[in-house]
Amino acid sequence: MDDNEIDLIAAQIRKDIGVHMKGAMNPLEARQGLSFWFDNYNRSNGPVFSIRPSGLKRHIVSLKFGTYAAPCIQHIQNRASRNDYALAYAFTEQLKRSFDVSINGSSSVHGWQVTSCFQINVTRKVSNLHGSAEISETISLIMVPLIAAIAELIGYEDEEEREEESNSIIEGGVMLSLARKRERNPRNRLLCLSIHGEQCGVCGFIPQDTYGSELASILEVHHIEPLSEIGQPRAYNPETDLIPLCPNCHRAIHKRKPALTPEELKKVMNQ
Repeated sequence: MDDNEIDLIAAQIRKDIGVHMKGAMNPLEARQGLSFWFDNYNRSNGPVFSIRPSGLKRHIVSLKFGTYAAPCIQHIQNRASRNDYALAYAFTEQLKRSFDVSINGSSSVHGWQVTSCFQINVTRKVSNLHGSAEISETISLIMVPLIAAIAELIGYEDEEEREEESNSIIEGGVMLSLARKRERNPRNRLLCLSIHGEQCGVCGFIPQDTYGSELASILEVHHIEPLSEIGQPRAYNPETDLIPLCPNCHRAIHKRKPALTPEELKKVMNQ
């Protein structure tokens, strides 16, 4: 895999989950692998995500922290909230459904915390160890969700999201900003579509059947329970709190205030 292909993968990662990455071949691996890291860190002071061949038909994707990553780990330990970990856990749980996942040598994918010796290994069976298409697919299926999980713990967010949140000066505004942040967060979107599939949760519309696989999905992410209606703070569960909707159903749900629930909209459509 050459530098141009690596740059294309980094660009796709940014498009998928809103994170800037750098990548390079890693000749230090026992069998030459490929590594990516956040562009504001390097391979020694932050998390490193690598893919390497194993045996005859396996890719192993690993996440571990560099030798001098103590400040990054401390940052995560100080700032990552229960909700941040909820999203990160959801990513590892989703990976466990399709692949062999090991976290710090254990098969448990929930309840982990980032420490100095933290490491995740995910194994995928492939037909072509060194084919660019297979490598890119493994990165998309496994490495991108791992990057998304750690990005959430570190606190990566778009400038637009930070500006919206800072401008929310009343409680309702803060809650609305948080709902929008969760709906627009590309990492929430990735997880939502991974869990629920590329299909509208109300009308069942499948964009790929109409537009083909070459166009980006038009599905949008909806926060099911409006935060303005929650009396007290509660744990955020991305698996049950988010649902993919087609643009028509998403607009229809928000035509009423408070917004319709997906089940209420289904009843309206079936009248």
